Amino acid sequence: MLPTFHILHVEDSPDDSELVRIALRNETQAWTYERVDTEGEYIAQLEARMPDVIICDYDMPKFTAGRALEILRERGLDLPFILVSHHIGESAAVVAMQQGASDYLPKGDLGRLPKAIHAAIERSNARKQEARALDALRESELTQRSILDSLSVRIALIDGDGTIRAINRLWQEFTASVFAPVGITPAVPGANYFDLLDERHRRGLVHAKPLSDGVRAVLAGELPSYSIEYELTTPGGTRWYLARVTPMKSAGGGAVILHDDITERVMTLAALHDANKRLRNLSTRVLTVQEEERRRISRELHDDVGQTLGALKIGLHRLAQGAGSDPAKLTAECLAAAESALERLRTLSQELRPPQLDQLGLEDALQWLAERQSAATGLAVQCVFPDADRKRVSPVLESACFRIAQEALNNATKHAQAKAIRIALQSDGRLLKLSIRDDGVGFDQDAARTRSVKAGGMGLVGMDERAQLAGGRLRVRSVLGGGTTVSAIFPLDVTVEDGDIVDSLAASP
Repeated sequence: MLPTFHILHVEDSPDDSELVRIALRNETQAWTYERVDTEGEYIAQLEARMPDVIICDYDMPKFTAGRALEILRERGLDLPFILVSHHIGESAAVVAMQQGASDYLPKGDLGRLPKAIHAAIERSNARKQEARALDALRESELTQRSILDSLSVRIALIDGDGTIRAINRLWQEFTASVFAPVGITPAVPGANYFDLLDERHRRGLVHAKPLSDGVRAVLAGELPSYSIEYELTTPGGTRWYLARVTPMKSAGGGAVILHDDITERVMTLAALHDANKRLRNLSTRVLTVQEEERRRISRELHDDVGQTLGALKIGLHRLAQGAGSDPAKLTAECLAAAESALERLRTLSQELRPPQLDQLGLEDALQWLAERQSAATGLAVQCVFPDADRKRVSPVLESACFRIAQEALNNATKHAQAKAIRIALQSDGRLLKLSIRDDGVGFDQDAARTRSVKAGGMGLVGMDERAQLAGGRLRVRSVLGGGTTVSAIFPLDVTVEDGDIVDSLAASP
């Protein structure tokens, strides 16, 4: 059953209104009818019940068709509007059609009014469907735009011949900030992506040509997808990107192109590779130093302790045989040899691992190291520990600080020609700071590091790696003729970040 349509008739003549009713008496579709002849009644009917079609006399004393059409436009209504009048010329009818009227019928030709009504309703419905389709299309485009802009990668959609159909916000910002300032055409909708890549290839961007070939291969179906990593110089520095191309499943073909910033991943991999290389070098140096230390201890035991014990054995053998004219003197010599051997063994033991470090703590071990170095070299080595009541830190940190101080003291006494050395250890509860300062001649740090690596020794590189393995950072400041300061900062709190350590090193004198 067909739906009922509602007719609003704008007519001041009851007789003409009846003629319209008579013209519709054979209409097979049910209809309802309402007549008005003033603007107020017209507006009231539009608000009370929206008509399916409006039939309007062209010119009435109180109301005109032109005003009726104007009211529809003001309200944004698209309704079938049919002019029916005795007195209207062709030019006036054309004007009315331009203003929004759907059709015009003379009152003497009302026989075709039903067909005109159906035709006007069909055209109106077609316009509404088209408007809904356009709204849906705009909504779809807005949704697509919102999805593209929400993604954290740069995306472009191209059709089968390479024309860019859409880009997201990140793509637009990137091309505008990187390519536009150097005179390279940015990739925007409507531009041809292959032309842009050709231009970039001519400008020396080495990734442009293989990317162009890869996109063409994906569009031609020769590859299921394509990706390439490339390096690009931007105003913010060198960055690394991953470009990925995948086919777009649509009737017209095309492809989706993504450019993802992988700088952090590349830097992380580089840092990991560098860390592995440094770890291998450190392991090699540690093994080398261990072997050197073993050889040194072996020589000490053989040349010093071994010979002393050999002399003790000969003396004891002579005493046992009753040889010698003065047994008391021989006994004293044996005791002196035993004492010398014991003293040398104690020295070797302390060099390997001072007992103060384990039993008393880092401050006492550093004080012992300073006194021992001062006694051996005659230099003035001063220790400054302002945190007298500080709690002991982990054995790992204590060992790292002691070995860094030991290496720095050895370097200062052997190479710096220093007259005074100052060792300072302080903590604020979050960071532990060790510094060794001398007033020597200073040195070239880069050259010293190179020599340390080539020689296979620990030196500056070893101190740096000791600090890093304990979770800290090392800084060496040296001025030719102005002395050297070695500073190491270690976090005591797990919440301390690298930035705090760097800031503390930067503030070091």
